[in-house]
Amino acid sequence: MKKTPYIIIAFFALFLTYSCDRVEGPYVVISDQDEVTVEFPDLDPASVYRKVLIEEYTGHRCPNCPAGHDKLEDLITRFGDTLIPVCIHATSLAQPTTEFPDNLMSETGTELATEWQIDGIPAAVINRANEPMGSIPARWLSKVNAVDRSHVPAAIQLINQYGEDGLLKVNAKVTMLESHDSPLRLSLFIVENDIVSPQINGTETIENYVHNHVLRGSINGTYGQLLNGTGELTAGESYLYAKSFSFVGTNWKPAHCNVVAILYDKNNYDVLQVEICPVTR
Repeated sequence: MKKTPYIIIAFFALFLTYSCDRVEGPYVVISDQDEVTVEFPDLDPASVYRKVLIEEYTGHRCPNCPAGHDKLEDLITRFGDTLIPVCIHATSLAQPTTEFPDNLMSETGTELATEWQIDGIPAAVINRANEPMGSIPARWLSKVNAVDRSHVPAAIQLINQYGEDGLLKVNAKVTMLESHDSPLRLSLFIVENDIVSPQINGTETIENYVHNHVLRGSINGTYGQLLNGTGELTAGESYLYAKSFSFVGTNWKPAHCNVVAILYDKNNYDVLQVEICPVTR
């Protein structure tokens, strides 16, 4: 159900700043959320660069997927923190078996694989460009290079608060650096590194294979939270959002986990910005 967010505009709105501890706005507090209580640092728009999302589809019973993982790590080395990976274990080759008992699949990953008609793996979708079935590893570099980084539509700031009780609260601030005329959604994913679990590699099984960037699930649903139902987002406007998640009952290791925030167009799925932040520091 769509709910209209409310806008708080302070007295001197002409003097726009980007810090959440001031209300010299305008900023929008998104509905269906926890209270944002942290103070975000001032944002220098000139320092923001566009980051690229790569969602790799993989599985532990896929003999060619380690080569895909190697290709992904090569791209991460090449592009540094401008490339943010999410590894989605999906398709029948990710199903757990007696030999591969660990379940690295997720409801969110399965929904995304269905959305993108992923069948053969390894495959990847870069910035959620309209490419059903994804692209093979040989094309990943050209797909990343094809993303237009000459302009930066938005900035995402993340502050994670994690307690000994296993409760994580993600605080996000989205600042529009360019106007946008269609609705945007913000998805918050949890990914985990350093998961040791068997993996087929060619004709052999590596028992102590290290899986990285594994999508564990979503904090606010597969498709995230709608920022503005009207679809009219103005440059300079900021959106505040917070959502909580409990690690209790999972076998995930918070110290190995990151939150990935994805800002994308609701109509065509194009990713405008993506950011990552460790659950713990």
